[in-house]
Amino acid sequence: MLTSLRSNSDKITCLEDITFSVVDVETTGMNPVNNRITEIGVVKVKGLEIISEYRRLVNPKQFIPPSITRLTGISNEMVASEPTFDEIAGEVTAFISEGENVIFTGHNVRFDYRFLNQSLIRSGYRDLKLPTLCTARLARRIHSDLQSRSLNSLKRHYKIYSEKSHRALEDAKATATLLIYFIDYLASEMEMESITELLSFQYRKIYTDENISSRLRKLRFDIRSVPECSGVYFMHDRRGGIVYIGKAKNLRDRLSSYFYHNLSHSYKIRKLLRSVYKITWEVTNSELSALIYESKLIKKHKPRFNSAMKRFRTFPFVKIDRGSNYPRVLRVKEITPDKGEYFGPFSNIFTADFIVERINRKFRLRKCREKHLAVSENRTPCMYYEFGQCLAPCDKTVSKKEYANEVWKVSRFMHNIGKNGIIDELVNEMMLESENLNFEKAAVIRDYIDDIRKVTLNTKLTNSVFEFKNCLLKCYNHDQQKGYEIFLVSGGKLATSYLINPENLKDESFISQLIEKIDYVYFKGTLFRDFVFSGAAEKFSKGDSDVLKIITNWIYRNFSPKTVLTINKDTQIETIKDFIIS
Repeated sequence: MLTSLRSNSDKITCLEDITFSVVDVETTGMNPVNNRITEIGVVKVKGLEIISEYRRLVNPKQFIPPSITRLTGISNEMVASEPTFDEIAGEVTAFISEGENVIFTGHNVRFDYRFLNQSLIRSGYRDLKLPTLCTARLARRIHSDLQSRSLNSLKRHYKIYSEKSHRALEDAKATATLLIYFIDYLASEMEMESITELLSFQYRKIYTDENISSRLRKLRFDIRSVPECSGVYFMHDRRGGIVYIGKAKNLRDRLSSYFYHNLSHSYKIRKLLRSVYKITWEVTNSELSALIYESKLIKKHKPRFNSAMKRFRTFPFVKIDRGSNYPRVLRVKEITPDKGEYFGPFSNIFTADFIVERINRKFRLRKCREKHLAVSENRTPCMYYEFGQCLAPCDKTVSKKEYANEVWKVSRFMHNIGKNGIIDELVNEMMLESENLNFEKAAVIRDYIDDIRKVTLNTKLTNSVFEFKNCLLKCYNHDQQKGYEIFLVSGGKLATSYLINPENLKDESFISQLIEKIDYVYFKGTLFRDFVFSGAAEKFSKGDSDVLKIITNWIYRNFSPKTVLTINKDTQIETIKDFIIS
């Protein structure tokens, strides 16, 4: 299977086109021959999104030891009336194998893969013959700094919350979340693009500084001379021309990865390294500066080995399209500098689709796909009007004011304002399902509530930055002892940035001057007046939009009250000062 993946085109082997079936099984013991499965959970991941999931308790037809019940919470009584593996083997196989280019994934995947295949063979089915990917192996190569790479340790490190441990679906979801983080990291930090590279990476030898490749010796390049800080690096050919530009949170670690981990590089990377005769770099004040600077340099120099443009991870949002005379609600993959009202990012498309569907049923906004509705008295309303789910603005049944009032209700519903907000409504539904003993449905609603609650923390940020308001960003260097960089985003555009280090933090004069500059940008100066009164905030160049995407990507990786401060006309200078020096 791995060979066939390698022989296909780049598009097919692209990580975004691969389906990962993330599997976790709970069992009566550790031996796949003598012991049996008690629960199976599968989560499908594609395009850095969880797209579907499967869970089944299984009657193992053998005694579950008390030690296993204490660990998993699965008792003999719980599985007594559940189907045996023989009865569900077909649907399990179909779900795992569904899709093109499927990779069987797990944390310590060998255990789950062997148990499942042994169970399939016993049930009269063929064993699965899928490539396997182990997130534990990936973690050992990505997180050499962590003492433990167990699933629970990694959940704590990444702040992944699960109500239960050692339950199949919960552990599969946690593993899927780790997989998304790891792929996102490898794609952005190590330019990994294909499934072949990813499958090979899990088996890479873990090198030390003592093992230096022949290519590194030929370059006469001492990796120890590279600083351990953020920056942009340049790879030059024999004529001095730039053939590749990259960025790094830690320049030494990034450049080391080319030469200490070169056994399973892709063809593109191997070809790049054969062309390199010199490496230089420029240090930046922070990772965010490196991201922005790299993007500008790639556009300027257009190095032949750089991909067309970095693909930023997209997040599902729910959008009220306020740029239209008659707004509608839809799911989108990213925020753009328009007049839309955005809610998100959500952890997966299920929550976003669930919210869009609920709004469409509960409120009477239009569902048609016309971006700008052509209104005419001669039009015939669609079936949604007949069902009482649309106000039919298309044939002037409703005035703009009446329609705007319905949009206002949707916004209040999403912000959970008033007695009928979305969270309050879902909590009531969850309690009702629990009272009716529909615990699985209640658990699904609970997951939606958790996702939406997280979003409410980001909604103010999302809509303040991208509705042309303002915020301050604090981005730490790789070595936090060396300080951090403050970015001023004004009107959704990057205005300027300042380096804050331990020395100037002690300098009252420096801090006072910095506060005066920030006060000028946001409340008094020419830049502020231009954005507020001239409509300049709505004029975004291609460069502005690219920087905006970079900032968006960084915010959603690093958002916390310590890294982002939104600013409005009521923000006090003392609040800004506390944010800067804390």
